[in-house]
Amino acid sequence: MSSFHRLHPQLRHAIVHDLGWRNLRPVQELAIDAILDGDNTVVLAPTAGGKTEASIFPVLSRILTEGARPIAALYVCPIRALLNNQEPRITAYARMVGLDAFKWHGDVSASAKNRTRRDPAHILLTTPESIEVMLISEKTDTRRLFAGLSAVIVDEVHAFAGDERGAHLVSLLERLTRFCGRDVQRIGLSATVGNPEVIGQWIQGSSGRPFRLVDPPRETAKRDVCIDHVADIDMAAESAARIGRFKKSLVFVESRSQAERVAAAMAGRGTEVFVHHSAVSRSDRALAEAQFTHGKNTAIVCTATMELGIDVGDLDHVVQIDAPSTVSAMLQRMGRTGRRSGTRSNYTFLCVSPEAVVQAAALTRLAARGWVEDVRPLRASHHVLAHQILALTLQEGGVSRHRLRGWFDGATGFADIQDDAIARIVETMVERKILHEGDGLLSLGEKGERVFGAKHFFELYAVFSAPSVLRVVHRGAEVGTVQAAFLRGLGTAQGPPCFRLGGRAWSVEHTDWAKGVCDVRPAAVGRVPNWQGTPLGLSWELCQEMKRTLMDDGVTAELTRTAKATFDELREGYDGLLEDGTTTMEGHEDGATWHTFAGATINRTLATALRMVGGAEWAVGNLSLRTTSAVPVAALSAWATLLRGEHWGEQVEAEAAGALSGPTSKFDPCLPDNLIEARRVVGLLDRSGAEKLAAERIQAVTR
Repeated sequence: MSSFHRLHPQLRHAIVHDLGWRNLRPVQELAIDAILDGDNTVVLAPTAGGKTEASIFPVLSRILTEGARPIAALYVCPIRALLNNQEPRITAYARMVGLDAFKWHGDVSASAKNRTRRDPAHILLTTPESIEVMLISEKTDTRRLFAGLSAVIVDEVHAFAGDERGAHLVSLLERLTRFCGRDVQRIGLSATVGNPEVIGQWIQGSSGRPFRLVDPPRETAKRDVCIDHVADIDMAAESAARIGRFKKSLVFVESRSQAERVAAAMAGRGTEVFVHHSAVSRSDRALAEAQFTHGKNTAIVCTATMELGIDVGDLDHVVQIDAPSTVSAMLQRMGRTGRRSGTRSNYTFLCVSPEAVVQAAALTRLAARGWVEDVRPLRASHHVLAHQILALTLQEGGVSRHRLRGWFDGATGFADIQDDAIARIVETMVERKILHEGDGLLSLGEKGERVFGAKHFFELYAVFSAPSVLRVVHRGAEVGTVQAAFLRGLGTAQGPPCFRLGGRAWSVEHTDWAKGVCDVRPAAVGRVPNWQGTPLGLSWELCQEMKRTLMDDGVTAELTRTAKATFDELREGYDGLLEDGTTTMEGHEDGATWHTFAGATINRTLATALRMVGGAEWAVGNLSLRTTSAVPVAALSAWATLLRGEHWGEQVEAEAAGALSGPTSKFDPCLPDNLIEARRVVGLLDRSGAEKLAAERIQAVTR
């Protein structure tokens, strides 16, 4: 019997007669079997490969077969834009069999949420933060609402698994399981991930269900990839406009500031340009998506907000300014084109720096070999644990410290946190009056109320605190947001402050700092805002591939004449410095450069160790370390001795933590000082990677 015939008859009829489908894709056939067998499942398929249907159809079938009460399934997405995009599709599938779906996130009206509280849908589309709100809110009878929950689908699961939002999500899954009193099925959807079995273990948690990976063979993607080198952002924008003329194109950039800058430079070049990033208002993002879906000769300049599966129809071209930091991101973006039968992906890199040319070439080489980054889930996220303890006290109206572990048991994000560490965190919170303990129960203490209780515990809805932002409003309509620090720095000496947002220039008319609102009117020109953020370092694997690319000139993408000249010039500059299994310390009159090709995290670890033994300060990049001090051989010898020491890693971490200051999380007040210090270096250092590099031979070259 085919998988299709395992579906409920009503659903089979709807698929054939309402949708007009004559067959299912292999990924959907395999996923139907796995999900109807009750297994926890990770489904892998390229963008537009049918993952949504692969998960929704069997879940709808089970709801019909078992007569499950709402809410029967959650559909969780990492960003609201993806939820907004998926809602009409999933709602249509549900309604064609007499069921319903509802979207719940921060932009949904209170009246709509109240209707759902009274009459819930069978499928709820939401984010982890909104689940948290429901769990701790007195308005929502969560136990009643989730009493029938049997499955959770996590879309773009790789976007969660590697960071703290993922630690939060898997903790929420364990709490929901406690509410339901059953083993909730966990289903993850992803397009690109190097270690899907690890993702399966991460999402599995305390579930006793078998795990199944759905990863059917797929045809080799047909791609036309071109790498060009341009002089500056204005030239990149001019080229992007020329490439996109009379087409539909996405122009990916690596920051919100760059999106505004590129969109401004593309304006007036014959292509209708929209801007799409997280600081642009929801209405403007929706307008961009709608106009783009039905338009021609249009371009959206965007950050990763358009990377995660948002459906804007068939694209003609994807343009990338410079290069993304991962193969996964490149494949996600590249997969937005070539979706029509008989077409190919069209992807053009417009690299502003010479290094970006090599980075783009290395990314395409890795992709051609089928290599994608592994996702490394967190296993000891102390500050997320502190957040969850606080949330539990509100959810339960008080909780025994001895029952805390039971709520989180199985959550991968806390797997390496021992019971004594949990006890220290609780003691710290009690001592600092963040928690109060009475009659054997923990509840929110005096300081906890003061720090986290404002605006109906708004600070506990999410793990993270965004930098202070102001809403930008024109004639009552929200344009987007800007960070307060940027707005304060504009000054008024040359007249009213002006800035760009959503692809347009605005002049500040009035700022209400207390209410967090900035009223604006259109302006002719404006400065591009700077949004705070941490630039991403490159991985060891990508940097090593950049080294190999320079060594063997094996570029798999098309290089324009300009890019080829830039690449050859860069290769010539590295002549005599690159050798397998060897790193080179290049001496200059004004210092030294160590060409590690190791990535920023490993290089930062090396710089910290070198500073400890030699006293010199080193500038850290992805491909090298540089100092303006002389580097005597004795310093390198002392550094090597340090690396052979039993506790060198702890010494380096302590040194790095001591050099850093400022808060690491809004939950710092909940943690013992030693855990805060440890968090300062999380993601900043890589001890094992540094040891791997140190095993290579170091050659000295003087120029």
